[in-house]
Parts: sequence; structure tokens; C-alpha cells
Amino acid sequence: MAEGSGAPQDPAQHAARPTRGRPLRSERRLLLGVLLVLALVLPFGAWLVDRAGRTGPSARPSGTSAADTGVTVQTYAAGTPAPPLDLTTLDGGTLDLASYRGRPVLLNFWATWCAPCVREFPLLRRTLDRHRAGGLVVLGVLVDDTPARARRFAREHGGDWPVGVDQRGGAVGAFKLIGLPETVFVRPDGTLASRVLGELTQARLDAQLAPILGR
Repeated sequence: MAEGSGAPQDPAQHAARPTRGRPLRSERRLLLGVLLVLALVLPFGAWLVDRAGRTGPSARPSGTSAADTGVTVQTYAAGTPAPPLDLTTLDGGTLDLASYRGRPVLLNFWATWCAPCVREFPLLRRTLDRHRAGGLVVLGVLVDDTPARARRFAREHGGDWPVGVDQRGGAVGAFKLIGLPETVFVRPDGTLASRVLGELTQARLDAQLAPILGR
């Protein structure tokens, strides 16, 4: 008889059949969940990496101004040597910081697009005129700007001190520039005295000049 011709079916095996697809469905759900998490996390991680790259100590300021976040005066430990600085100037000469050893140096990082830099420019000019006889040297470092603009600006505003062009950001990295303007004060022995992050005023300038002028 047809009913007796087949082997008896095991009820346990029969009941287990419908559960075969469950592990596969669970794995698919897990995979979809992982992909969803990656889709959310990876763009955020990429943003963090890009942000860190833009704001690291060696990054160029790219239009930011230190004056936007207030003014900070940083002093250096005695004997801190000034980093080497060797740049081509606006007139094709050489700006070598080491060549000014024996004289106090005011080193100003600036750009023509930086409003606080423009405002403090006459102050630098007056300061140099007042202390030139005492040996003071004013040097400029042009950051993220074109030499043609800087030459025109210096000509119109009467700046006659050497200005080096930091085309590759070497000076920005060496001096750990944070923004513009920044002014570094170097003692005659070539060591760093202090720096002002932000716009100079007469009072701030006089306070930082005094130690390097021997007053």
C-alpha cells in the first residue's frame, strides 16, 4: 500500500525544517546593521581627520586672524633659540635671521588681507623710526599672500624693512604660527624672548620691546 511504502517520518526532523532560514536571516540583519553603522561613522571620521589636518600646528592660517580670538602674550624660557629663518625677500634678496645676531629683532608675521596686520603697520613703522638708532631690527614674514600685493602695500604705507616670503609654510611651521598677526621678539643673542598673538598696541609693543632692548 502507498501509505506503508515510505519510511516513517521523524516528527523532530519535520519540526526542525522551518527554522533553517532563521540563521541566514539573522546574519543578513547583522550585516545590514554593520553597514549602516559604517555609513554613519566613516564620514564623521573623515571630517575629524580633515579638521585635524587643517588646525595642526604646522598648518597655514588660511585667512584666520589671531585677533579674532583675543590677544595672547607668550614668553619663552631663557635660552630658547630662535628657529632658523632663511627666506627670499620681496625685492629678491635674502632674509636670514641669524645674520642679525647682536641686535634686537622684532619679527612680524602678516598679510595684506589681514585687517589687524594693516592696522598695526603704522605702529611698526613708528617703532622702527624711534629705536633704529638703538639697533632695533624689524623684519616681516609674508604668509599666504602674493609678493606683488605686499610690495604695493609696503610702497603705499612706507614700510622699508625686509619682508621674507614664506611660500612653502616653513616659517609658519618652525615658529608654530597660530594666526595673523603674530609678532616674535628676539634677543640680541638669538634667543626668543616673547611673542604676541594678535594685534599690537603701543602698550603691548613697548612691554615686549623692553627686555630685548635691555631696559
